[in-house]
Amino acid sequence: MAEKELSELVLSDPGAKLSQDSTMSEYLRCYQLPQPPGLRYGCIRFSSPQANHRVSLFGQAWLPAHAVGTVILTHGFSEHSANYARLIQDFLDAQLAVAALDLRGHGLSEGSRGHTDTPDAYAEDVERFIELVLPKLTPNRPLYLWGHSLGAMITLQLVLRKKMPVKPSAIAVTSAFVGFPELFGIQKMMAGLAPMIDKLLPTLPIAHGVMPQNLTHDAEYLAMRALDPLIGRVATPRWLISCKKSIHELQARSQEFADLTPTLFLLAGEELITNANEARRFAFSAYAQLKHKVIEFPGCRHELEKEPAARARVVSESIAWLTSHT
Repeated sequence: MAEKELSELVLSDPGAKLSQDSTMSEYLRCYQLPQPPGLRYGCIRFSSPQANHRVSLFGQAWLPAHAVGTVILTHGFSEHSANYARLIQDFLDAQLAVAALDLRGHGLSEGSRGHTDTPDAYAEDVERFIELVLPKLTPNRPLYLWGHSLGAMITLQLVLRKKMPVKPSAIAVTSAFVGFPELFGIQKMMAGLAPMIDKLLPTLPIAHGVMPQNLTHDAEYLAMRALDPLIGRVATPRWLISCKKSIHELQARSQEFADLTPTLFLLAGEELITNANEARRFAFSAYAQLKHKVIEFPGCRHELEKEPAARARVVSESIAWLTSHT
């Protein structure tokens, strides 16, 4: 990626090469992201909006001909937006424009790996990203949000904050991070020490200990993920504390979601990465009304969009849900 920071999303002409920058071209090739013909593509680097803890963020956008709306896709913890190349293509095939941000400390965005300074920093970054890219995509069409895990938590924060430039017509979230799993051994010890360590070394990188086999049954995907240099392996004490505060607020205000944006809430029945019971409790409180929809996938693990037994339905339900709300 060129060092120059962009402040505006510039989309290519249909059929043009995605990037003339050699580093960016290699990135696009390695991660098999959707490419022309028939699409317009652009990437952007911009400064996050905070006065303190400001970082340079990287985002991408795809615009198909005759797009019916825009999906803001927010990835999960320790991954990046290119990990959703297949889902991005599915959305594009449904005539939806897609914009995806690499969260701070992830992918091609700057910031200490696996770190956030405040509970609202991720949401503030995504709000700024939407403000910058939506006018270049479908400013007069519906805005949709799709998020996974940490990205689902952020998506719920966005809805609750009501600070986006456009109110989303609908959202879809998978395996929402609305509760920490029960921790054991070294993970439990480090979580207990996090408040003390945070006072001295808030950005100290500590192995997060997530077992890849708990993500999905798809062995081929896990083998590819293991070789991905942009997949994160650490979290920091401040990240843990910030996420706990975010989750506490979401749970405490769960009943407010009943009257907010129509939501498709997808749960993994064999959830070992987040807390399945806390997610069910949140869904029961937030989404009892008929304007929302909750689906649980028995026997499926955390990465629902990567689960062979669930993927087709996850994608079809997501697209149908979003496009039915205009």
